[in-house]
Amino acid sequence: MFGLKEPINFMKKKTFTLHHFNIIQKLKNIIHPHTTVPQNGLGFTLIEFFIYIAILISILALTTGFLWNVVLGNIKENSYQEVQQNGRFSLTKITQEIKKAEGIINPPLGFSTDSLSLEMADSNLNPTIFYLAEGKLTITQGSNPPYPLTSDRVVIKNLKFTNLSYENTPGTIRIEMTIEHSNPTGRIEYQASIDFKLTVSLVESGATP
Repeated sequence: MFGLKEPINFMKKKTFTLHHFNIIQKLKNIIHPHTTVPQNGLGFTLIEFFIYIAILISILALTTGFLWNVVLGNIKENSYQEVQQNGRFSLTKITQEIKKAEGIINPPLGFSTDSLSLEMADSNLNPTIFYLAEGKLTITQGSNPPYPLTSDRVVIKNLKFTNLSYENTPGTIRIEMTIEHSNPTGRIEYQASIDFKLTVSLVESGATP
């Protein structure tokens, strides 16, 4: 009618390409920007979560282990200090009494015993005896009651006095003892043991009290 060779077909199909799909998808994202979530988005978030948790647990484990080692180290150091203090005090006391003594009653010349008996000039202190009682180094002087020289925190495992004197000399005593920290439960941080050894000679005519 109007010079057209063929009628217009308003129902003619248009080819739907990937380009069209992308345009539609972009429009949907503009209209609803928060409704589209990638399928792997949730899985990636969970993976990150578990990784962070694993890292946090590792850090906590390392920190806890370090702090625990510090605590155990301090306990170990205190245990050795306790043993050293008891050993030094005991040897100092024995040395003082040996130097004040006029003679050695026990052990005999050339022998070793687990006790030391000294002849003292002061009758109130004569004899002065060192011996082991219930794991403690104990001293008795004259008629005075015995009293321990070591604390409840340590135990004397070995105690030996050796008379190294020569004839016509004031006398010489070698002291040997092993002191351990008290550890009834067997905990490793309380395992502390020190061997003490000292040789002391009497003073000519006894030292001044």
